[in-house]
Amino acid sequence: MRKSIVLILILAISGASPLFACAPAPHAGERIDVVEEATVIVWDPATKTQHFIRRATFKGDARDFGFLVPTPAAPQLAAVDDGIFETLLDKTRRPTVERTRREIDWSFFTHEKEGVMNAGAPVEVVQTAKVAGYEAVVLDASDAKALADWLRQHDYATTPELEAWLEAYVRQRWMITAFKIDKSQSDLARTEAVRMSFVTERPFFPYREPPSDNSHRVLRIFFLGPERVTGTIGTAFWAGIPEWSATIDDALRAQLAKTAGVAIPARLSSFIDIGSRSAVDDLFFSRAGDQSPLIPEPRIIEHVNHVLVPLDLIAIVAVILLAGVFALRRAFFTH
Repeated sequence: MRKSIVLILILAISGASPLFACAPAPHAGERIDVVEEATVIVWDPATKTQHFIRRATFKGDARDFGFLVPTPAAPQLAAVDDGIFETLLDKTRRPTVERTRREIDWSFFTHEKEGVMNAGAPVEVVQTAKVAGYEAVVLDASDAKALADWLRQHDYATTPELEAWLEAYVRQRWMITAFKIDKSQSDLARTEAVRMSFVTERPFFPYREPPSDNSHRVLRIFFLGPERVTGTIGTAFWAGIPEWSATIDDALRAQLAKTAGVAIPARLSSFIDIGSRSAVDDLFFSRAGDQSPLIPEPRIIEHVNHVLVPLDLIAIVAVILLAGVFALRRAFFTH
């Protein structure tokens, strides 16, 4: 099978529905930033198949904009219910335990305390498709400059940084999937979830981006595979923080499989990345040396019920009792 660059152009039909956020391509003079993004990666090592589900929130003044997502093989696209992200977030969220304790408050006054809370033309149209309410045009490109020219001709703004970003993936003979976004209805837009399924030698997240002053943002990754994994930028350190990792039960696997449309492995791991996206390579996952479960301790929210015991009242009662005792003793000895 001839390897090349595949470009998928998705034109928004209605509403503000951006899709992916690896390499933004707004029009000249316009700006678009990625505020937050989340990804579900489902990895099957037996078939070397990765299912990549992504959503992101964007902010900016661009009328519409495109996004380019590199993959090492041509992906299959399918719509996915966005609820998969909330399901996984609920599963991996640090548990909260509320408890109440009683505390004696010795005081002279009443008060309250609060609890702690390939060959051929350089660019060819090879397929058209519809997915998630969008129209897709699949282009086969074997030359990065020709691809950049095609993007400009079809109203995608390009920059030298974006062209250099494309060239790196062309040299690796990776695929490029481009999604065109219509954000005309709102200054802030969130993607619909779309699954990209493709064959790859090792699971990855397309972390490398063209230079931008919007390189700091929250990235959350949910990785579903047969074992606990760790991430590296190429072969270098990745600052992503492991938050949760454990085997999930059959009921949750069945729920996720129904939502994602693919078989779900038994091990779920989640990571959060709030660092810089200035890396020179992509994020790759491999088996972690530590396969033990990672489940954070519950967050304790303690409520305190104060039982007020006023010392001044105790003193008064004590004086009265002592006076009574002395009176009884005096009465007893005088008889």
